Amino acid sequence: MQQAVAISLMSRVLLIGVISVSSPVLAGTPGDVSQLTAALDQLDQWIGEEANGDKWRKYLGSRSLRAQIEKGQAADPAVVSRVLEQYRTGATGLDKKQFTRVAREIKFWRDALKGQYRGDLPKLAWASRGDYRPASREERLAPSRTKLRQTAQSLERTLGVNTPFAENWKRYLRWEKLEPHLVGEVAIDEKKLLDLTAVLRRFRSSVAGLENSAFTQTAEALDHYRGLLRWYHRVEKVAKRSRRKYSRRDLERRVYMSQLLELEKQLTRHLEAPSVETSRKIGQLLGFVQQLDQSPQLVKAIRSHFTQSNVFTAVSESAINRLAERPVHETQPVRDCILGARILGTAESTGFVTLRTLPADDHIALELQLAGTIHSNTVGYKKPVRLTSRSNTNFVATKRLQISDARFVAIPTDVSASTKSRTTSIRKTGGRFGRRLIERIAWKKVGESKSKSERIASQRAEQKVAKKFDDQVADAIFQARHKYDRQARPLLVRAGVFPEYLRMASTDRAIHVEARLASYEQVSASTMPISTVGEDLSLKVHESAINNFLPSILAGVGIRQAAESEPPELIGDFPSWLKELAEKHGSPSKLQQGADDAGTDTKAEFKPFSVTLNRTHPLSIRFDDQQVTLRIRIAELKTVEKGEEQIRENWDFLITFEILQSDNGIILRRVGDIEAFPTGFDPTPRWGDKLSGKQAATRGALVKVLKKRADGENGFPKEIAIPPFQFTTAEGVEHTLDLQHLDCDNGWLTLGYQLR
Repeated sequence: MQQAVAISLMSRVLLIGVISVSSPVLAGTPGDVSQLTAALDQLDQWIGEEANGDKWRKYLGSRSLRAQIEKGQAADPAVVSRVLEQYRTGATGLDKKQFTRVAREIKFWRDALKGQYRGDLPKLAWASRGDYRPASREERLAPSRTKLRQTAQSLERTLGVNTPFAENWKRYLRWEKLEPHLVGEVAIDEKKLLDLTAVLRRFRSSVAGLENSAFTQTAEALDHYRGLLRWYHRVEKVAKRSRRKYSRRDLERRVYMSQLLELEKQLTRHLEAPSVETSRKIGQLLGFVQQLDQSPQLVKAIRSHFTQSNVFTAVSESAINRLAERPVHETQPVRDCILGARILGTAESTGFVTLRTLPADDHIALELQLAGTIHSNTVGYKKPVRLTSRSNTNFVATKRLQISDARFVAIPTDVSASTKSRTTSIRKTGGRFGRRLIERIAWKKVGESKSKSERIASQRAEQKVAKKFDDQVADAIFQARHKYDRQARPLLVRAGVFPEYLRMASTDRAIHVEARLASYEQVSASTMPISTVGEDLSLKVHESAINNFLPSILAGVGIRQAAESEPPELIGDFPSWLKELAEKHGSPSKLQQGADDAGTDTKAEFKPFSVTLNRTHPLSIRFDDQQVTLRIRIAELKTVEKGEEQIRENWDFLITFEILQSDNGIILRRVGDIEAFPTGFDPTPRWGDKLSGKQAATRGALVKVLKKRADGENGFPKEIAIPPFQFTTAEGVEHTLDLQHLDCDNGWLTLGYQLR
């Protein structure tokens, strides 16, 4: 640590020496302001005490700076940053060395002030609230807009200009809503932002093909561009609400400061009592800061805190071997030529395939082994005799596999074979003349060449076994890679949440996969799951992994039913499998129960309803104290009450289950009443947040409805049973995964299974 400080000080001294020989040595601690004070005194002396000097001091905020200097290391970094920005405005004269020296010392001191809070994230957020560096709207938007146009043009070229294929894709992507932003500057309003959100939603839907880089690059550029537009839209809304007129620079700075203060608040709450709401808000605010390219030290510090993987899986070697092992039994014709003899016959191969895991840090290493025997009955023809023989070839074939996200590799098979043969008869062909002599000579030659012929037979067996094994494994590898590339990986790539960290590894006992699933507007786990041993399959999932993925399939999805005779209908953008699931398990009566009016006692009366989920965070899950809490965020709930349509917006329903282990399966048992809160409201008692009178009244009505329907005959189930997992292998072998270990706490769900 001392060496690092020394190197840092030396580098700064050398830099200052190059710029100005007269510059003093930098103070390395936030409490040491001697260098800054000296530079500021020299500047005051240089600009003088006349009116012009007073104007400079007022413009540069020298009084505020000196007030902070008096506080030493207790100074407010935001105020110091505000002064520093005045030195960077580009006003005529500020390029003089007397000004640049002070600016340099202010920056070093400001960074030292912030540096003392590196271990305290809330304080660091507070200290960073003055980091915002103003820029013109065009200066900030231009690079993002250019990137969007370039990626969109590249996508158009990939699709083919004016082709039916391209037009179909554009129609699906709602290209007409994006096009105005590709040809010129667009006025920012709520509708334009909603249009861009709808387009981005299509880009990140589950339609096959959207994982192609031409689509994903456009989606990333659109996401960044939309984020900047949302920032300026937020600034405009604040400007309209404000009674005081601020300059554009001051207004943006104030809005940024308010966001950082909110980030400080959420970080404080999360570190004291983590919740879904605090992590969600931290992710949103962090993404906002990152998109604006501000406060890099703060972004790095928060990312480092939430750097843990949020998905861990492990499968034991024993389980893999039981799933992979299988007997081999084949009968094949033999056609060969050994030492000039033409060999015909049949060969029966028997063997057994086993698998073991090998140590590897950056991929999964597996070794397949096929051990067996080839029994052959053959007839050999070499004029003037015919030979019949039997042979046994023992062989061991070993093949190694390397599996990672980048590629699946099969290393050529290594085979060791040993053949033992026995000639059972030799008969002369073409008549009996000289038969005994010729057969005697033939027996002698067979004896002399036996070892050579067995060696050749062994080599031929090794080649054939290797080719056969290579072909079989190559086909299996191709199928596995095909499924990974076409099913597993694209699902996350399309949604824009493919793990930024994905590690596949293996030991001599198991294979391991861990991932960190989070976009730039989301955070991962800050804690590690509990350790478990002895299971064939273990799955450890942090709530953040599930919550970060759910928006990709549920954002903005809704359900409605206009008439009792009609089935409920999904609305919005949703994957096809979700529609199939709804059609298979949907129940009009159950869906109706959640939307009925609490004041109506007639259960048979049907009332139309419509529910639309939140577009950014439709559903979240919380694992804590052996309980699972679902938070369903509803953007809009429409019901008909007393003959009139009633619309309620931005309400969340919270349902809590205790999670129990039973009969090798899982039981979710509902506890307490279903709660209702305004979207974003954190019900943690310690924070003391209060609802407005109107919110409290609406909440009371909703809770009454939810309680009545949840307790009804067709209400929300009080228990949900999840049985043991059962499956059948390709060979027709049935297996069951019995739950052996269950833990649900501190944000983690840990499951351990035994294979039988």
